Amino acid sequence: MKQNHLFTYSKICTLALIGVSALFLTSCAKDGFDEETFVSPVTNTQMTSPELTKDNFSSRTNSDGTESIVVTWKAVLGAGGYEYAAYNVDDPDNPIELVQGVLDGVTFTFPKAEDTKYMVSVRTLGNKKLNNTDATEATVYSYSTMIDAKVIPVGNDIAEFINANMTESEDEQAFELVAGASYTCNGSIDFMDNKMTLRGSKVNHPIVIMGESAVIYTSSQLKLKFINFDCSAMTNKWGVIEMSPEPPATKSAEAQGIAAGKNSGKPADCYILQEPIIVQECAFKNVPNCFFSVGRCSWGIADLRVLNSIIQLKNDGSKNSNSSVFSAYSSDWIAPSGGNFWYGCIKGITVTESTIYNCVSNEKCFTIRFSNKDIDRCFPTADGTCTFMNNTFVRIFDKKNFADRTPQQDKYVITYYDNIIVDCFRLQKFFHKNCTYDYSKERNTLWAYFGTLDSTDKETWGTEEDPGFNVDDLSKEIDFTQPNYGLNFKPSGPISSTIGDPRWLN
Repeated sequence: MKQNHLFTYSKICTLALIGVSALFLTSCAKDGFDEETFVSPVTNTQMTSPELTKDNFSSRTNSDGTESIVVTWKAVLGAGGYEYAAYNVDDPDNPIELVQGVLDGVTFTFPKAEDTKYMVSVRTLGNKKLNNTDATEATVYSYSTMIDAKVIPVGNDIAEFINANMTESEDEQAFELVAGASYTCNGSIDFMDNKMTLRGSKVNHPIVIMGESAVIYTSSQLKLKFINFDCSAMTNKWGVIEMSPEPPATKSAEAQGIAAGKNSGKPADCYILQEPIIVQECAFKNVPNCFFSVGRCSWGIADLRVLNSIIQLKNDGSKNSNSSVFSAYSSDWIAPSGGNFWYGCIKGITVTESTIYNCVSNEKCFTIRFSNKDIDRCFPTADGTCTFMNNTFVRIFDKKNFADRTPQQDKYVITYYDNIIVDCFRLQKFFHKNCTYDYSKERNTLWAYFGTLDSTDKETWGTEEDPGFNVDDLSKEIDFTQPNYGLNFKPSGPISSTIGDPRWLN
């Protein structure tokens, strides 16, 4: 998404540059080209706008921790200044102006955001003292904070296309789906040891119809962004996202030199993923078993994040009673040595601004499940984190403990604020008293429509409050054709109306 081309001033520059001529008149005396030390050889000339390439863009970290994009170009001899503008063009039909103006120098900045597309415009202004006139056209450059991607053409099965076009590389790669398009995924994708991003459009999510054999495997960093997945036909017993069934040997703890605290400082016989798995601004319909699973092998997972997403389960436990939303419970415990290793964990779990719900009842499965409570069976130390912030959790598994085999010691830190939790049974089985907490009972609410609240949960882990949901809405499947996917989790309680997944508060 990088282009360098000229647009007529009447087409695009007028969006941001109306009125800048008045500003220009006051700046000519400061153009830097009329001082006695320098006389421009360019006179009586119509100016041209400066060339812009990727090399003209850089990033800067500001004192407040935010980032800016810095645009710098080569001075045009004889110029009296420059008109500039920058737009957010994630939605190209509705560009959002970020900055615009006139300057004497050759650099300007605008706020930087992750995964954002921009359009930058620069036009050279004339210099009356040199009888040089304005450039008739601005240089317009399309810039993005996304990594370059291979676009999957509409009509292609994404498993077939990715498997045919993925290359072995140490650099991060990306595949991009066309905005608003519909795709199939009728087989497995295994990214193996390749750092990968699979993304759609922030403004108009594409839809991927997952077939019976569909599953997304990885052994490395993975980012799924801005895509809707229909998992209704999936038959995989474990995850929508799952660790590779035959991981590369380079992912073993031994190959990476990662010692295990409870193995006398020697590497454990397991695989380790140190890079993050990130799911951002996605929606998943009818997840039949696990959302994320380590699958066949024994893994220590360092960092799993679900951000601003919706996960709708359709899991009554009949297909796999060992399934969980987040599962480090291996199906076969296969170790790098070829034997078995009976341990596995997720060192860091983050879920923020998301909704997770099950449209059916389940009395067999856990929301979070590890193979063993000791993180240092895989990693050097026993510390770990779980962060739940601004989420709506509804009837995930309403008749089974919230977690199984998770840490029970003070090095495991749970951060827990502003969540609405409905019909999720026995939070206490995850929130063990020996863990370390950053939370407020008053800023989390608990309620049960279909069952009863656990007494310990009520006493400790949230304020009992009816969020005012319509019970019939809790059994609805996602509808990708409707606004907000046809769902309504808008809360109305005194506390709940101010917390939970922010998408329902509008």
